[in-house]
Amino acid sequence: MDDSGLPYSLHRHFDSSAHVPSGRRQKRQQVRFSGQLKNREKYSGEKMKRNLTLALFCSLVLGCFAAETIYRGDSTDKKDVICYYQSGNFYRDAARKEILYAHPGNMVAREAPKASSANCIFRLQGNRIYKGYSINRADCLGTLLETKTQRGNVLEAVIYDGFVTFKDTEEKREAGDITILTEYNVLKDGKYVPGKVLYTIKNNRIYRGNSTDAKDCLLTYTGNFTSSRLLFMAVELTK
Repeated sequence: MDDSGLPYSLHRHFDSSAHVPSGRRQKRQQVRFSGQLKNREKYSGEKMKRNLTLALFCSLVLGCFAAETIYRGDSTDKKDVICYYQSGNFYRDAARKEILYAHPGNMVAREAPKASSANCIFRLQGNRIYKGYSINRADCLGTLLETKTQRGNVLEAVIYDGFVTFKDTEEKREAGDITILTEYNVLKDGKYVPGKVLYTIKNNRIYRGNSTDAKDCLLTYTGNFTSSRLLFMAVELTK
């Protein structure tokens, strides 16, 4: 016991519990707290990266499973569905298991997983569609001319009968990266001709002849298609 009447052991315990942390101890606490903040920031950053990666993956997956739909006439009713399109193939069913047409590139095959020169029913080249695997002018069924585009997407087009070329073209630009063909002339065998319009494409619809009336609408489609697929759809799916 000391002069205060307390045992030495208790006195020492009392003094240590009441002792104010030294500068060294405060520094250690600051370093520890700073480390905790850094770890927390690192965890938050990694979590954000994981969330962004997951969101990107989900969008890619959804994009892979998305399919475009082609309807008969001026309709978007389920009963008027002709087929579904995804990744180079046209399918008979919504589940995309029964291939109706394989169209991965410039060839089209009917009810086959792949298109080749042996089973090709149409060949597409230079905005033209040909019978079978031929690229002879006599076998050309139609020539497509893009009349309105936006960032590479075909908004409007016309399909002329047979093998024709176009000359004296003039175009104008509009806001939104839109290009409109304002003037052109049609040539067949090197001569200017009026040309026969087989189909008109506008507002995700394909019309008969040089018309955009609802009564002449042959099919309606969702999404964006290349010129070659629009040619195929006009020639084959409007039958």
